[in-house]
Amino acid sequence: MLITVLLVPVPSAQAQQPHPTEAVAFEQHLGSQVPLDLPFVDETGAAVRLGDYFGEQAVVLLLSYYECPMLCPLLRDGLVNSLNEVRLNVGDDFQVINVSIDPTETPMNAASAKTFTLMRYNRPNTEHGWHFLTGTQDSIQQLANAVGFRYFYDETINQYAHASGILVLTPKGTLARYFYGIEFNPGDVRLGLVEASGNRIGTPVDQLLLLCYHFDPSTGQYTGLVMTLLRVAGLLTVLIIGGSVLFMSLRSRRGTPPSGPAQALG
Repeated sequence: MLITVLLVPVPSAQAQQPHPTEAVAFEQHLGSQVPLDLPFVDETGAAVRLGDYFGEQAVVLLLSYYECPMLCPLLRDGLVNSLNEVRLNVGDDFQVINVSIDPTETPMNAASAKTFTLMRYNRPNTEHGWHFLTGTQDSIQQLANAVGFRYFYDETINQYAHASGILVLTPKGTLARYFYGIEFNPGDVRLGLVEASGNRIGTPVDQLLLLCYHFDPSTGQYTGLVMTLLRVAGLLTVLIIGGSVLFMSLRSRRGTPPSGPAQALG
């Protein structure tokens, strides 16, 4: 007897799990408050709280880890390159906080990263405004959850997979702006800092630019509101003129008597 066996593939648990990259993203929590009482340790080994760096100035927040071999150095370089072009000074006008997402990293790792970063930031006497923190898994996770930073540890390569970008917060610790990627437009970063500070820094020109530009959260960039309005106005003008021409053309046709064969008089 010939017996035919039907093999039905059974989906494995691994196949039913989401792809790991789905766990890496920024979920925007604009307007949300970060927990300022979270404990961390700074690059000198001193115990600090996140709120120690808030209160008077806007804050740029960067989540990465110091021993990262690939993305994090590019991310820090991108931030430094951008801030070198921004006519605002770290420490004098705003604060920068780099928080490690690796709970095994130490103040020594943080101090090394700070030294290297400040060597590339072309402004003197700014070490008091740029902070490199380490912390426990609980503090790191609470901060990551608050800002919508999703990441995970990939045991197959012994590295963290994480989103790439920087955040700008108000002096009170409210999330104001997200900038994505590893390169950041200096003009966008400056406007984000001016806006987050409540216009306490910057120049009258910045205030005018903020009137002319609006922030697009989906792209993490400022776009020209005035140019957009001009384009819309131009399109409406074309439509109005075209409609008027069409209306006048139809009206003139209705007012013209129909032509026909000539009639003899008499």
